[in-house]
Amino acid sequence: MAYFVLPILISSLSTGNVPVDTASGIVISIWGMFATFFQPLAGRIVEKSGKPKKYLYTSLVATSFLIFLYSRVEDVAELLLLRAFLGIVESFMLVSSLTVILYLSGKRRGEGFGIYSTFTDLGFSVSPTVAGLIILYGIDLVFYFSAFLVMISSLGILLFVEDVRIRDVGRGRSALKNLNREIIPVFVSLSFAVAMMSSIVPLENSFLERLGISPLEFGASFTMYLLVRTLSNTPAGKLTDRVGSWRVYALSSIILSVTGLLFIVNSFHVFLAIRFIQGFVVAMVYNSSAVYIAEKSNLGYAMSMGLLSSSITAGLTAGPLIAGIVSGYFGFEYVYALFSFMIVLPVLAKKIC
Repeated sequence: MAYFVLPILISSLSTGNVPVDTASGIVISIWGMFATFFQPLAGRIVEKSGKPKKYLYTSLVATSFLIFLYSRVEDVAELLLLRAFLGIVESFMLVSSLTVILYLSGKRRGEGFGIYSTFTDLGFSVSPTVAGLIILYGIDLVFYFSAFLVMISSLGILLFVEDVRIRDVGRGRSALKNLNREIIPVFVSLSFAVAMMSSIVPLENSFLERLGISPLEFGASFTMYLLVRTLSNTPAGKLTDRVGSWRVYALSSIILSVTGLLFIVNSFHVFLAIRFIQGFVVAMVYNSSAVYIAEKSNLGYAMSMGLLSSSITAGLTAGPLIAGIVSGYFGFEYVYALFSFMIVLPVLAKKIC
């Protein structure tokens, strides 16, 4: 909820000679930059401690406090600093939560990740609407309520989640020099898959013009995509357990690449069909990549999840930037030709090699 009202908060602050939209882009992106850089380090620290649960509830408490501080910022510089700290703190939250899920899921890792993704997508889907209702009573109330929910989450982790000790797993390999080079193509492919999906909203105006649709129709297509993805996460996880993580990832990434190319078609009906298919395909990409990296990295669980999260946040951060530059200077079609090529190329290269 706090994320979705950030542009409104920024518009109420002095941005000097910087346009509000530019300031919003910088403020929102700074989180991804810090999270991308710090997640492997967070994985290393969590792994050395052997207590991901401790880092999970501690980072949630810190996140709650930082979200509360949104209501106290007085200029964009303070907000930038706050977002940078959130990127660092939430690196530990993401890595430790994924590590706990991985450990508690046992051999049903795909299903575990699927359930995890279902609830994170559910929160992401409903939060804009809830934030829109709460903000009617003041933007600070959105931050207070968000901070309260995160604090309740930390207490829930502390009281009800098993005290996982990841040293019991016995993998024993943490240094990046032990990284299995076979998973690097998955990191690259996954980053570009995330980049492609994160480029759609920033290029909304181009989609509206090309397809001749209204913002309402575009928004409805996005909601449909999120709904399908939310409902598909757990089945995609179970499919990964049954068929195998690499097979599911290779197939789903190829399908996702094809759907990206189809964005070039100037038809709203084709666009709707693409978004529907992508809901299930993206669920398969996310869940199968997480299981594959956990199984094949040759690293400990926390370090593996740190690298996984880092590749995702790198895609989230770079996607809008790459899309904006390529579309603005070369053309809309080149954006999705580039993303589609870079999603499938590492997969095909791994298969051939």
